[in-house]
Formats: sequence, structure tokens, C-alpha cells
Amino acid sequence: MENTREFTENMKEYIRRMLSELQIEQEKKPLRFVQQFGYLTYIQLFVESQKNEKLQEYFPYAGFPMEWTRGDEPMEGQQRIWQLQYQMQYCGSIVEEGHFMEQAKIVENAAWMEALCKFIDWLGGYCRWGEGMPSCYGAAMEEMIRQIDEMGNTDIFLMPEPLTGLLVQLGTICLGENSTSNKNIRIWNPACRTGEFLAALHRNCENWNLTGTEGNKDQAVIAQMLQFYQGVQEGIIQMRDPLEESVDSTYHLVVSNPPVGELAASLQERFPIVTRKIQLQYLQMILQSLEEDGLGIVVINEGTLFKFEAEMKVRQSIMENCRLHGVISLPAGAFMPYTMSKMSILIFEKRKVDTADQMVFFYEIENPGYTMDRKRELREESQIPELLQCWKERKNLEEQWKISLQSGEQRNQWENPVPQVWEQEHCWFADRATIRKNDYNFTVGRYKPWSEEMKKEEESPLQMLRQLEAMEQETLKQMRELIEMVENYG
Repeated sequence: MENTREFTENMKEYIRRMLSELQIEQEKKPLRFVQQFGYLTYIQLFVESQKNEKLQEYFPYAGFPMEWTRGDEPMEGQQRIWQLQYQMQYCGSIVEEGHFMEQAKIVENAAWMEALCKFIDWLGGYCRWGEGMPSCYGAAMEEMIRQIDEMGNTDIFLMPEPLTGLLVQLGTICLGENSTSNKNIRIWNPACRTGEFLAALHRNCENWNLTGTEGNKDQAVIAQMLQFYQGVQEGIIQMRDPLEESVDSTYHLVVSNPPVGELAASLQERFPIVTRKIQLQYLQMILQSLEEDGLGIVVINEGTLFKFEAEMKVRQSIMENCRLHGVISLPAGAFMPYTMSKMSILIFEKRKVDTADQMVFFYEIENPGYTMDRKRELREESQIPELLQCWKERKNLEEQWKISLQSGEQRNQWENPVPQVWEQEHCWFADRATIRKNDYNFTVGRYKPWSEEMKKEEESPLQMLRQLEAMEQETLKQMRELIEMVENYG
């Protein structure tokens, strides 16, 4: 049976043992192992499709039968490699242009090939062959990506599972539960990396029209594989850098976790606000790519929310040309091991707002439901369900905020109006006029209600040292990126 708790636990343990025995953590490019799994899985399913009508819609017609090389079949290592290589080349010759098998190449590692064939055979025992594309292969690929990512040295910036789930649920809530059956809903995920978000979104809203874009070839190939083994329509992954081409399509929802860095000087004038910072270019690109009334959900580094110059101009553009619905603050370390810096989620709608009293929802997550280290072990307690409930009830909470302000108003440490009494610990509001006066500062803490106890806690030496550590970590990362740029171009 697929997708049972027993299968999931056994599959995770199998992958963990296989990666350890093959010493994948010592590989310079460990994601190649995931690609090889995807190529060999295609061969096995291609063979199965010749006798399985439910699979035939996913595979081209084969003029002659081909046999799968089982992992337990006694065979000299090089012979296995030659046989799989021939089958891989044949499959690549009959697929459509742009298919991930078109450029498939085998890694001449006999131990890898034997182990992967055995693993694919093991997965076959859990398949419901009469129901089309078996979901166990996609689930195994996702788990393999996550376990390899835990080893480090992948540089894919994989989002923690609870946050991926949060973005999926936010998108579903924002578009409305009735929209999940609408095949005309267009979703774009620029910088989709290995495609986990799109796979998760498809599992929840399989009728939506999904598109992902990724400039890194190796990650784009894995993203194509993952969508294919999830049974998603082909062609949804575009292998290109979205910033290097014009925005030629518009979408009802754009969800992105943009890369951080700097562009070449020749690309800095592409959008109205001139900047070499990639995350600012992405925000402008997303604004242009939204349908009227379309929604953007963007994970962005905290510095973008309060810095001046180009950052402030981009924030002003969002505030004046869109309706900023909410800002969700994530704790420092939420994206460990990639960065200690704080990140936030912006939620905005491409709709002109004229009233200065329109409120923006702010929420501060302290416990995202996992350990903030490389392993990201899940915790039983998490604030995410509470956040989603507050998000659904934000209209009522907004009215309570206004009533509380009328009942008794005071100023917080930033001289912004807050209620004297506010019972919600993690969420609050600010109107557009107040945000304008604060130079379009979007940081959650800027508008937080406070008491003397809260002020003491926020100004504690330990809190200041943690913030300083996060800033130092980010500075060192930026220095390394600059050194690499100079080495590459100098």
C-alpha cells in the first residue's frame, strides 16, 4: 500500500542506509545521485508501461519490448552499466524535446547502479499498478533530496517542510477553497529549485495550472523529474533564469523564495527601480507578472523590510500599487544551515488601495514547529496552526484592534499607535498611513504592542547578541559571495 505510515518510515530508513553505505556525503555533487534515481526509475516504468495501460499515457509508444535490469540479478558491474546506458539512450531518443530524459547520461558507478536498481525494485512492491503513476516514486525522490540536503554541500536552499506547507495553505486560503477545482487558475513559482513546493501544491490543488522556473540546470532537471513522478502535467518546469527574459505571462498567484545576491551591472536597469540586488529584482518582476487582483506570496530576507535606498523604493511600490495584506516574521535560524538571518513572508494583492486607514496584518512566529538546525526535526508544538487561524479570522481581529485603539491608545517604542490592552500575543495591525510615516518599514516589530516587561526582554543583552550574531553571519556570507564573484570575473 502506498503512502502508509509503515511505507514512509521504511522508505526513509532504506534511503538513509543506502546513502550511508554509498558514502554520498563525500560526493562533490551529491544531487547527481538523485538524477540517476530519476533516470533509472523512468526506464523501469517505461518497461512496465508496455503491459500496463494506466501508465501508457505517461510514456511514448515503444516499437520493441525492453526488459528491466533487476537489482538482484547476478551481473558484472560494467555489464549492468552498459545495459542501463543503452536503455537510457533509447528512452532519450524517443521522448519529446525538453523532456528530462533527452540529455540523460549514466554515472559509471557500478555500486550506485546496483543499489538504485534494488531500491527501485523495493519501491515497486508498494505500487498500486492499476491506478496510473505510482506516487511512491515521487515520495522517495522528495525524501532522497531532503536527506542529501541534510548532509550539506548541495546549495539548494531547501525550504523546511512546515514552511512549505504554510505557503501552500496560505495560497489556498487567499485564492479561496472553491478555486481548487478551477483549472484556469495559473500559479508561478520562480526560482523553484528542485520543485518541492510545486509538488506539495499539486497534492493539495491538482487542478491548478502550475509553472515553475529554475536557472540552475541540475536542479531544473530534478524539478522536472519530481513533477513527472507526481503525475503532474509535463512542461511545467521552465529551465531558464526568469530575470533574463521579459515577463510575457501573468498569473493569479506567484509564490517565491528568491535567491540573494547581486546581478551583473548590465541587468540592473531592467525594472523601474534600478538595483543589482537579485531579491529586489524578483519583487519587481513578481509585481509585473501578477494578474489584476493577483496575489504574491514572497519569502524575503529581513533587511529588505527596513533598509533605505532601493529597498525602500520597492516597498513603496508594493504599498502604493498593491494591497499589502500581511507580513509574517520567521525566527532567526528558520533557514539554518543556509543562513542565521531573519526572514519574513510578504502577502500582497495587485489592487490599488486609496484609503490610508486600510490595515496590514502582522504576525510573529517564534516556534515554526521544527528544530532550527541542519536536521530540522519536527516538533509536536508549532505556531503555524495558530497563525493560519488568525489569518482566516483577520477581518474580525482587525475590527477588535480598531475598537481597542478607540478604547485606549498609547505609543510603542517607535512612537506608533497601539492599544493599551491587546490580548493577542503574536499578531497585530498597522494602517497604511502609519507605515508611510515609518518610511514604508515592513518589519513586524516596528508596530508591535508593548509593555515594560516586553521592552526589557527586547533590550536584553542576550537578545542583542543574538541579533548581532545573525548580522555577522549574513555579512560573512555576503563577503564570500563577493570573493567568489571577483574570482569568477576577475
